[in-house]
Amino acid sequence: MASFIVLTPQLRNGLPDEDRAVFIRDGFIWLAFIFPVPWLLLQRLWLEAGLVLAATIAVSLIGSYTGHADMAAIITALLSLLVGLEASRWRHAKLERKGFEQRAVVDAANAGDAEIAYFYGDDFVAEQPSEPTARVDMPAQARGFKPVVGGMVGLVSHRGEN
Repeated sequence: MASFIVLTPQLRNGLPDEDRAVFIRDGFIWLAFIFPVPWLLLQRLWLEAGLVLAATIAVSLIGSYTGHADMAAIITALLSLLVGLEASRWRHAKLERKGFEQRAVVDAANAGDAEIAYFYGDDFVAEQPSEPTARVDMPAQARGFKPVVGGMVGLVSHRGEN
């Protein structure tokens, strides 16, 4: 299960605009690791993309100038790893700068389940089958999705609170 951070902007009357809710998956982002600068540009994280591009160019130039190209490749891979680990946090910070506020942190298997858990919560009841079926005991975490408060999100101690 993954954690999804729910962010919403505020309307003029101070209520959250639930129609524009954004669900950000907390975790490693493979595309940001493989293609760090293009991924950052697609997410409109201009400053972060510029810093990563400048650091990559500087490391490559220094490595080729000093004859340590292998070490430069390792440092560039570590920089890509950092981008993959912190990409969701940077996206979260960008949305907060734009006026979005964190509403919840939801544990769910995928984004669709996170939306159901956030919007319907305990009120969501699946349709009952027309024919009785045998009862199957499910693990506690598979019974339903509850918003989770607290815990660590990202690499730094960012608390997810409603």
